Amino acid sequence: MTSIQQGFLFQQLCIEFAALKHASPKGVYIAPVPEEPLRWTGVLFPRKGPYSSAVLRFQIDFPVDYPERPPVITFLCDVFHPLVTPWTTYTHTTRDTGADTVSSADDGRLPPGGLTLRHGFPEWHDERIKSHESTKKHGGRHVTWPHVVEVLHYLRVAFESVEVMDSVPLEYAANSGAWHAWRSYRSKIAPDTRLSPEAGEAGIATTRQPGGARQPGQWNWQGVWQDRVKKSIQASKSDLALFSTSDDSVINFQQQGTTMDPS
Repeated sequence: MTSIQQGFLFQQLCIEFAALKHASPKGVYIAPVPEEPLRWTGVLFPRKGPYSSAVLRFQIDFPVDYPERPPVITFLCDVFHPLVTPWTTYTHTTRDTGADTVSSADDGRLPPGGLTLRHGFPEWHDERIKSHESTKKHGGRHVTWPHVVEVLHYLRVAFESVEVMDSVPLEYAANSGAWHAWRSYRSKIAPDTRLSPEAGEAGIATTRQPGGARQPGQWNWQGVWQDRVKKSIQASKSDLALFSTSDDSVINFQQQGTTMDPS
């Protein structure tokens, strides 16, 4: 990246951050990280949904070719969610599922705790679209990519809207275990809910893996969702970094009774 390109990117991020003053999603606190111009830090307070009492810290890393490439949102606490990669392993890639085989060297692979944006912003993950848009851009036509405000609104509804979670197909899930656990949970409390198709596993319900192992869709997921989410919420509220008073803390909180106020 040249100094001119870097300057344009920093200016764009400053403009997008300023827009949050008037359009920031409710329950989302964001601040740029000093000395790291391509990183923002934030906290999400889901106001409804399974995570309604959680305090979820995250960071946003912008690639040098943003906005042609999506920002990477990484949760700094363990979150059990269909759209969030588990901390234990790299399980999801930001690349097009129709692309060639994904390797361990894939630059688009999300880190542990990463939020996949493939479901909400498919235009960022379809190489054919990006190639077409790039051609138009070099031909002098304007290319419009999602604004960070839209990304943050999606972040909020991904945790607050059960309809959004119900609509996520398996191939877009970053955590297949959380996806199956959520479906099991919803089938018990809302049996008439129309869930996304179990693409990729349809028609193989009776098929077993080598050695007789069952497919994930055949596992007993009863109670898994409630237990894992409860543990995630408890861990998020006991995160000592939320109440840090060190000088390098960009966002921290003060406990007042049972509530937390940003300081």
